[in-house]
Amino acid sequence: MEKIIWIMEKERLNMLDIQRKINSFGGMRATCMLSVEALKKAIDELVDKEDSVLGSPSLILIDYSMISEDDIALKMLKSRPNLAGVPLFFMVEKDDDETKEECYKKGAMLVLKKPLSKAETVRIERMAWQHEVSRNYERIFRKQEDELEMAKEVRKLNEKLESRNEFLHRIFGKYFSDEVLEVILERPDGEFIGGDRRNLAILLSDLRGFSAMAEEMSADALTDLLNFYFGTMIEVISKYNGTVIEYTGDGVLAVFGAPIKTERYCENAIVAAVTMQNRMQEVNDYCKKMGYETLQMGIGVHWGEAFVGNIGSERMMRYNVIGSVVNACSRIEGCSVGGQVLASEDILDKVECDVQIIRKSKISAKGISKKINLCEIIGIGGDYDCYIHETVDEEKYYILKHEVMELYLIHNKVVEERPREVSLIEISLNRIKVDMCQYFEGHEEMKLYSDVEIRYKNDKLGLGFSGVYAKIVKVKGKHVTLHFTHINDDFKKAYNKVVEDAANHCLSSN
Repeated sequence: MEKIIWIMEKERLNMLDIQRKINSFGGMRATCMLSVEALKKAIDELVDKEDSVLGSPSLILIDYSMISEDDIALKMLKSRPNLAGVPLFFMVEKDDDETKEECYKKGAMLVLKKPLSKAETVRIERMAWQHEVSRNYERIFRKQEDELEMAKEVRKLNEKLESRNEFLHRIFGKYFSDEVLEVILERPDGEFIGGDRRNLAILLSDLRGFSAMAEEMSADALTDLLNFYFGTMIEVISKYNGTVIEYTGDGVLAVFGAPIKTERYCENAIVAAVTMQNRMQEVNDYCKKMGYETLQMGIGVHWGEAFVGNIGSERMMRYNVIGSVVNACSRIEGCSVGGQVLASEDILDKVECDVQIIRKSKISAKGISKKINLCEIIGIGGDYDCYIHETVDEEKYYILKHEVMELYLIHNKVVEERPREVSLIEISLNRIKVDMCQYFEGHEEMKLYSDVEIRYKNDKLGLGFSGVYAKIVKVKGKHVTLHFTHINDDFKKAYNKVVEDAANHCLSSN
């Protein structure tokens, strides 16, 4: 429970120091007053609130030097029934016996010497806490004084419910479906959930090219878009009993099989991933409506053993998942392009119903000795019967002219300085196919799933672009196919010129 501490101090700097110490302690909030008039205003705000503790102080701190001979401040405090019993502490510059005796005569419960020490702050918190506990008991017994036995039962039930609800909201927030919360509420040991090692399905999603896009958006538009995107994705994850661990910038990390383990948690993770890709149409409809750029999302799904539970300190902890399976899932997700769901064969081995895949590959993940077998999933059968919606194949344009572009490999998010020259073969708004130049050495470095930056310049046509990013999705001999992860306006101008030239060529040929 939050404890409100009223502070009456005439020196602003002293006030700020006391306020800082109280607020930083945790569980307390300071309300400051620099004059008797300010105290009177605060007291008047409590009128007609005798049946509520909203805004009422748990403890009052008063600078002894502000107590006048007629004791106006003390008389105001003592005249209000809803302040009766609130602990009153005096703060003094000198804590000699004479001063202390005078303070106690005026009603002080405790006399503290300025500046306040950490030990004195602890005493303030403890006394405020005791007052709140006493006040809560008073309210219960006052309302139920004719039915004592019922009051005791109500108190026990309220304490149990408050403990569980506080745990749920503090640790899990709003990340669960109603079904998962219902199970947790029914568990008698719910408030003592710790952590353990168990097999989990991990889902990691990320928007492609969003960081570059975000630089051109206002803060309000960025917040609005992310809120809509996250709201849509979390709805899907919750529907299939997933638990959101954290938002990873513009992506989501979720687990299936914890804290409540279901029999089909691997199937749930896959159907959630497929559904999330389908719901991206809804997100992009919203983007078009609001005038934002459309988005693409990649998803990785993996299975393995991990530690899952509460991690942190006594003052702050969070529900988290740790293990190599999470790192491997991140690597899998990093290999995906927009619209894809990549999953490891490990999780497919745990799925009992049919899963439709269209291609397989292998990757080497940092820190993992064995290669990971990947499958691109487009649907899951059985009771789920859920498949990625078919999209209309976009038109591809074959390039007749020898257009040379430069590819720059990206390692650990750092763009290499050495370019690789390529000749453009085929292009669309999503993909590009290039031919590695004959004289280029080391084209074997262009490995599957590598990230690159693409640059192009044609002074004759006045066209050019940089800052266009793509991922290698196919390598066959000297031909490399890349899927764009981010394009910009300069790219679109060059692309439109290519489309125009291709159309003119078709007309002249006919």
